[in-house]
Amino acid sequence: MMFNSGGYYHALDRGRVTKEELIEDPIRVDEKPITNLGPQELGTGASIMQHQLQSLNAKIREGAGKVEFVFSGAGKGSQQAFTPESFDSKERMDMRDLADINEVKTTTHASVNLEGLGGMTQEGFNPQARYHTFKELKKAIDFAAEATTGGAIVVHTGEWQRPISEQKWNNGEVKFSGFEEESKKAPMMIVDDRTGNIQGIRKDQDFFEPKFHTAETYEKVVGKKLVGTTDDNGNKIETNDWVDVKGNAIKQDWEFDINHSEDVFERVPVWNSEGTKFETEKRNFSHFENKANEWNKRHPDQSLTPEEMFFKTQIMNKVLQAKGSSLYHAQRYESHKFSLSKLREALNFYESLEEGMPEKNKWQIMQKRYPSYMGAAAQLITPDEELPSELLKRSIKEEKDQMKYVHEASASADVQASQAQEDMKHVTTISKYGLKESAKTLAEAGLHAMHKYDQHRDTLKDPLYVAPENWRAAMYGGHPEEIRTLVEEGRKEMIKRLTPSKGKDEAEKLAQQHIKSTIDIGHLNLWRQHMERKEGENDKEFDNRFNKWAMSEIKKLHKAGVLGHFHIADNFGYDDEHLTPGRGNAPIKEFVQMLEKEGYKDFVVEGGSFNFQTALADSLSYFGSPVYSLPTGQRFNQVHQAHFGYQAPPNYIVGAYSPTNEWSLWSQVPLE
Repeated sequence: MMFNSGGYYHALDRGRVTKEELIEDPIRVDEKPITNLGPQELGTGASIMQHQLQSLNAKIREGAGKVEFVFSGAGKGSQQAFTPESFDSKERMDMRDLADINEVKTTTHASVNLEGLGGMTQEGFNPQARYHTFKELKKAIDFAAEATTGGAIVVHTGEWQRPISEQKWNNGEVKFSGFEEESKKAPMMIVDDRTGNIQGIRKDQDFFEPKFHTAETYEKVVGKKLVGTTDDNGNKIETNDWVDVKGNAIKQDWEFDINHSEDVFERVPVWNSEGTKFETEKRNFSHFENKANEWNKRHPDQSLTPEEMFFKTQIMNKVLQAKGSSLYHAQRYESHKFSLSKLREALNFYESLEEGMPEKNKWQIMQKRYPSYMGAAAQLITPDEELPSELLKRSIKEEKDQMKYVHEASASADVQASQAQEDMKHVTTISKYGLKESAKTLAEAGLHAMHKYDQHRDTLKDPLYVAPENWRAAMYGGHPEEIRTLVEEGRKEMIKRLTPSKGKDEAEKLAQQHIKSTIDIGHLNLWRQHMERKEGENDKEFDNRFNKWAMSEIKKLHKAGVLGHFHIADNFGYDDEHLTPGRGNAPIKEFVQMLEKEGYKDFVVEGGSFNFQTALADSLSYFGSPVYSLPTGQRFNQVHQAHFGYQAPPNYIVGAYSPTNEWSLWSQVPLE
């Protein structure tokens, strides 16, 4: 029934609707089904705001064949933020029994507030923070062993912040950046591998260093050829070698060699006679990039990143500064030591002289004593008089005090130099250190999952495994390549710990079984906002290129053997809004089809703020999933959409939608 020329239409109107007049909707009955996966493979998450037993019951009534328990709290739980420990042993048994009776599979998502496995904090890597994460993971594993049918224990990654533009994997046809001009202004960080403390610089910072003569420039100073000759120590002098005052070579590689720190200290600085100062050189990050490249060519087994090169250079400058300070004070120490010796000789002489001199004659050798540091004003003050021995004793004390000061200052400078040299040994990249810490947590969690699976094997349908999930693009672990690395490093650590008792082959098998990954297509789609657009590329071309990249990354993960569990939610590439699949721009269709082809069947549809009750049903309809209880060929969308007016109005209404016989339309036409 049409009410106006504009074609006003309501889903419950009886008028026939042509195909051209259908309401536009991304879910269409006449499309070829996307997948043959049904409710047993396409599950959903339990409500994060509801008691998990009640939510499981509700999801089963909705028709879910798989449900993932989700926790929002960490530490001690509450009604607003419950944790795995919020549910006692009786409730856990009820959850497992309810799932078994209804032939439903269940998995676990550790607290969504956990981000990162390595213990990263604002100050750096903290072992206590890493323990906190592991503790929360253990709680989720224990819950999974007692309350679920087995499978994944999902945990968010978010290991540490790193500039997207600077990563090794960002060098292909598809390029990404964290923000505009990131490649010029990216923060670069290093870690002290003893403490986990971090330091950082920005790529657009400028730095200054002392300028030292090379063999080439020093030739002009001394007026003789140095380059190509052999120095006093048997070293062949090359153009870019630094030199000492004698023209001996100081190799640039010695800058980071503790055994040659004294030699580096002998470099000749460039003197500016007009400005009466030593010259300095302005450096930028590109200088350290070039310096690192040159170093790595000469030392392929001791490669350094530009940020490591920068901080090692800065530390060496501190070493040299401390050594210079020590030398300055040491020279004064010798002077004070000589003075003290002479003063003591004089004291012995005058003490003997005064001892044999009559008191009445001592006035002849009395010395005048004026206040110190008074300049010309001292002449206006009546001085005190004292014997030479008293003057000498006071002078000796002053010299000894000066020597104490010089000794402490010089020793302190030497300590600083030694400390800086030690610090240089422990400079490493945030990725090297962070991966080691994250791998520890994964390995420990994998071992715990293995033990719990062994204990509860009779009641679990699937092995328990820890499944780190790709999350924020801005944090390590958000990129598929990083997820692969995390899983592989976690497995390596678990294998190392298991091999002594299980043997290498069995250890490898167990590590692969108990550490896998969770790939969230919605999270992967967030990389869309970071992908750099090509010149003249339209939206369709951009989307096709992104989708092709996303699927190629999934294929790599499949080939690497790290895939296990999958989350499905849609968005528009900016934030993780958990839209209904098919209603954003994530390549969900391609994602599911590819993984189904490879034999994967462990998918969870995650609802969002406004579609939590409808996400699963709408997803099954979108995918064209089969309905097993109906005749062969019947699909969920043919049932789902026929009842809810997605495509055309029903010819009759029943149940709660049907009013009484006395009710009629405003036109007084009765309903059939």
